[in-house]
Amino acid sequence: MLSKQSRRNALDLAWQEFITCGDVRKGKVRPEILASWQRCCKAGVDYTDGTRCDILSPEQFERPWKNHYTLIKTAKPFMNKLYEFVAGSGLVVFLSDECGLILESIGDGDVADNASKVNLVKGTGWKEETVGTNGIGTSLKIKKPIQVSGKEHYCIKLHTWTCSAAPIFDPDHRIVGALQISGPSHAVHLHTLGMIVAAVEAIESQLRIQENTRELTLLNQRLNGIFQTMSDGAVITDKNGLICQINPAAEAILGSKIKGGSLKRIFKHRSPFLDAVEQGKTITDREFMVDAVHCLVTTSPLWDGNQTPNGAVIFFNPITKVKKLINRFSSAQASFRFSDIIGRSPVLKATIDEARHAASGTSNILILGESGTGKELFAQSIHNYSPRQPGPFIALNCAALPRELISSELFGYADGAFTGARKGGRPGKFEMAAGGTLFLDEIGDMPLDQQAILLRVLQEKKITRIGGDHIIPVDVRVVCATHKDLKQEVEKGNFRSDLYYRINVIRIRVPSLRQRPDDIYPLFTDLVNKICARQGSYVPHIMPAVFDYLVAYDWPGNVRELENVAEKMISADRSGCIEPDHLPREIFERRPSPAPVEPVRPGTRNMDHLMAERDIMVALLKQHQGNVSGVAREMKVSRNTIYRKLKFFGICRDQSFT
Repeated sequence: MLSKQSRRNALDLAWQEFITCGDVRKGKVRPEILASWQRCCKAGVDYTDGTRCDILSPEQFERPWKNHYTLIKTAKPFMNKLYEFVAGSGLVVFLSDECGLILESIGDGDVADNASKVNLVKGTGWKEETVGTNGIGTSLKIKKPIQVSGKEHYCIKLHTWTCSAAPIFDPDHRIVGALQISGPSHAVHLHTLGMIVAAVEAIESQLRIQENTRELTLLNQRLNGIFQTMSDGAVITDKNGLICQINPAAEAILGSKIKGGSLKRIFKHRSPFLDAVEQGKTITDREFMVDAVHCLVTTSPLWDGNQTPNGAVIFFNPITKVKKLINRFSSAQASFRFSDIIGRSPVLKATIDEARHAASGTSNILILGESGTGKELFAQSIHNYSPRQPGPFIALNCAALPRELISSELFGYADGAFTGARKGGRPGKFEMAAGGTLFLDEIGDMPLDQQAILLRVLQEKKITRIGGDHIIPVDVRVVCATHKDLKQEVEKGNFRSDLYYRINVIRIRVPSLRQRPDDIYPLFTDLVNKICARQGSYVPHIMPAVFDYLVAYDWPGNVRELENVAEKMISADRSGCIEPDHLPREIFERRPSPAPVEPVRPGTRNMDHLMAERDIMVALLKQHQGNVSGVAREMKVSRNTIYRKLKFFGICRDQSFT
């Protein structure tokens, strides 16, 4: 075994060999030291010096010192403790940042003076690529502790020093600095490095504690911010059921004086909520009346370190707010009322009266009518006229969904019910319509297998989600609509007879447009006004002769087709006047083109126009002594039109016009 002097001589020879040849035979020097020498040589470090480190002015040093204040404040007590162990041994303790800049130092005076001669002082940078192999710079480079003694230093001026250093890591495992003990090479022992490593571990532990404390403080601030601003009412209780905290939303429900009081002031009698708080149980969205406010109440227990119940958080959510949110975000609102149904014909008025009467009940309703007659308009009006008006109005077109999706849309599905199912499941239309109305349009197109499921739900008023096992009661009024003759569909085997009788409790038949020609005038003018308002365009005049053509047409597409025609004519108009020439060909060719007469603007002048037209007809009848053919020739319209107008205006042909 080589003596200490022999090892020094061997190291001296190895250093000389590297400086001369650029390499050293294996085993003559530690691998980490040889690797450092090689890096220094490649970086062009002057081996004859070792003091050409970066030196910052006091002004330049102030910024990095402030940036690392937390590290300095944390490490300083451990540096002082470390120095207590080595005081009088000719050693100095240094703290650097992650770049090797010395931030703090504590040491014996004479040794500190010697250190200053090689610029080993505060405000100097000790990167390996600048001053060669050294404790701080090399430990930061290799990211682990190292002791560099004597001629292991790459530069000559440091050969009398021994440095023991270790990098400091923050809680995120990033290097934030290094701790080093330096002194004369004869005054340092191997155990010095162990002391440095122990001190660094203590500093890192303290940094983790500080980070955890900071995160807990930040988390507490965030949680308190959420607690104070959340829209749900919330209170926090201790293990004795006393209310410790209450947020503004809960104050609005319970009152501000509740803080410090007992939960028994809220839950007057022994209730599941009190038991849940005491036993550490959770209750989710259970209905409860809190001072006449109908709420959904949820309790969530708080636990101490021994997993013992130590209070609870209790949430109060008014049901009215829940319903409003559902209706707002799901567009589950009926926007039409009976007053929105345009028309004055007796058959339409009778249908509206029938629907109004049906709205007040709870029975299922079947709305029949051709496509485009406004069946959903009646369904929404029934909902808004009924006691269920505050609840949602959910519509589903049975003809628009593939067979495999109808069940999931109607009844919902549980978590994992099928591939692609939404995590946590999804409620169906029956659940979403709870407390309101479910409108099943085109019920005649529902597949037979789905009809059987729907029948059971209508009978039992309970549903089970697809893939689920919980039975969910539903309070829904069902309104169905179809353009088909369901009686014929039953006879053909396309529709279940039992379902037909279940939904056909109250039947409302919406008249087609050809059954109420008297409504074409107000409907068309109303549609023109609405379309122009929607497009932001000027409302044109309408030639009275246009209505002769509209009334003569049979309207297979009903009001929907009439709206289409109105929009086409508005788009075709260039002169601010809708004329017969603007009519689609299939309508225009039904009647000869009447002579143009004074245009009339739809709106408030409609009644004036009608009265003026009646006076003209009476005058012409007097002129022609009641001869309809003469009046028709004078007005250049057909006899049928004159007869229709006589009926419309209530003019009796038998009265005397002489």
